[in-house]
Amino acid sequence: MKKRILSILIAASLIICALPVASFAATKSVSVNDKAVVYVPNSEYRSGDCILTSTRSMIRRALIARGSKKWSSVTNKTLRKDATIFGLLWHNFTHNADGLAFNVKCGYFKGKTEKERIKEFQKLIKEHPEGVVVWGKRASIYGEHGILLTGVKNGVPYAADSEHNRGSRNVGIEKWSKTSMYSPLKCTQYWYINKITLAKGAKAPKKGKPLTAASSSSTNVASTLKVSGATIPSSVIVGKPFVIKGVVESNYRITSVNISVVNSNGKSVISQTAKPNTWVYDLSELDYKVRFGTLSQGSYKYKVTVKDEKKTSTLINASFKVVGKPKSSLAVVNYTAPTSIKKGSPFILKGKISSNKKITKVTIQVVDTKGKAVITASSANKSKSFNIAKLDLKVRFGILAKGTYYYRITATDTAQTKRLVNKKFTVK
Repeated sequence: MKKRILSILIAASLIICALPVASFAATKSVSVNDKAVVYVPNSEYRSGDCILTSTRSMIRRALIARGSKKWSSVTNKTLRKDATIFGLLWHNFTHNADGLAFNVKCGYFKGKTEKERIKEFQKLIKEHPEGVVVWGKRASIYGEHGILLTGVKNGVPYAADSEHNRGSRNVGIEKWSKTSMYSPLKCTQYWYINKITLAKGAKAPKKGKPLTAASSSSTNVASTLKVSGATIPSSVIVGKPFVIKGVVESNYRITSVNISVVNSNGKSVISQTAKPNTWVYDLSELDYKVRFGTLSQGSYKYKVTVKDEKKTSTLINASFKVVGKPKSSLAVVNYTAPTSIKKGSPFILKGKISSNKKITKVTIQVVDTKGKAVITASSANKSKSFNIAKLDLKVRFGILAKGTYYYRITATDTAQTKRLVNKKFTVK
């Protein structure tokens, strides 16, 4: 009897050890990118469940993004009744989880090239950061397949593939090329979370609790409207651009984003507005429209005003100045210049040209009294200094006939061209 009990305990311990770590994440608060979020055990998976599993992962990620610790309550089993008919995903359905109602809809891709398709991926992810379920041909003989698109980085799509995240395998999110799908161009349609509202009969959380619904129907939930990673001007050179960056987020749909520049009289001299209707908006989308280079010198305010379904808030209100272009300090020091040399004799050139701006070209000339250049030597440059000795071998004073001449040094930086030396000398 004791041996039998011992054998049962050993067998049970082996089964527990063999289970993937993901199955024990029932109430743990995790990142949306955690492997546990997209993992499904074989016991829960049926043949053809790829698209259902991907939808399950999408809703889980949306729950986590809103502070829910009950994300693991969404399973293939709980979702199957609402989402499928004869094993196929409905084009429009609603699933309730943790007091929220997730309305999922179907859309179709339009791009005719892979580049256009990836741009569609990027646009969808900006609107639906929890991910989008993508359906299309797989790189095998087993027909079409569904995976969860989670992002696009440097033009490369990333996704979670249920074939790689079930049973004894759990790789999480991976590059598109490592999934079982063909090119993104082979994808035909997608499913996305159209809206999130409070589930029927659910109560809005008390103040201070995690985020919940992202819809105007949850009127008792405070807006979490905020901006992060924003660039803020302090001093801008007249005629120069300023790069706008930053991400606006809210638990309600963002309906309007306005970036404006106001002068010292309180008048708006630049104003550009976007109407994203999403929970996340990248301010760089308006960068090319807000042209700081058109501003004249003076004092201004940079404002970012955002409206979501709950409130309107000025998230950035910063003072800055537009100043004139800094003057060039182009000059030459410690240089040698001839005064009187014998015919046929050389002269050694020395000196250093410097500037607070990049020096692009230096020219040394010997000019006769009629203004004709009898010797010219030039050199391109890419730094803020230049050693005149670099041109010494090219300026051959020994070829000059007897007479009077002018020794000239001219330099160009990114701000100006300036004659730095104009010295008279004779050849005897």
